[in-house]
Amino acid sequence: MKLPDNLRIDPLPLPESADLANEIAKKVQTALQGLIPGTAPIPENVVKALISNATNIWRIRSRITVSETSETKQEVSQDDLKKLSRYVESIVESLASIGIEIKDRTGEPFDYGLPEKVIAAEPQTGISKELVRETIRPTIYWGNQIVQQGEVVIATPIESSTKEN
Repeated sequence: MKLPDNLRIDPLPLPESADLANEIAKKVQTALQGLIPGTAPIPENVVKALISNATNIWRIRSRITVSETSETKQEVSQDDLKKLSRYVESIVESLASIGIEIKDRTGEPFDYGLPEKVIAAEPQTGISKELVRETIRPTIYWGNQIVQQGEVVIATPIESSTKEN
């Protein structure tokens, strides 16, 4: 499949004093504008968020894989874990900047009115009400609209089979 000519982005000289991300975002936005007839151009903040996320995903992948073989590293240092955590937080903040929220309800009380789909319910001792034991897939909101329904495993209290009189 041949890509449209208007999808090509000419090499961008590095600006000396301008913000590189802003320059790239403008160039990408210009290149994508009109790619699909009848659609609005992609907002600059969305382009910047995508570029930021792509960079951080690359950073994460480079920290957890052996570059020559693309195999996952057997061990990751504490320093690498700290960096990975920063990269992930940067991705979450970037997504939040364009209105995307990732909701993980693990450990929270469960209510059947929540938007998450229950995949399994497992009895657990020591609890008095349902709890989200594990989030299999997070609920994703974009501008207060659910764009992905979450999936959870809940823990349910074990009911006593003997009743005292």
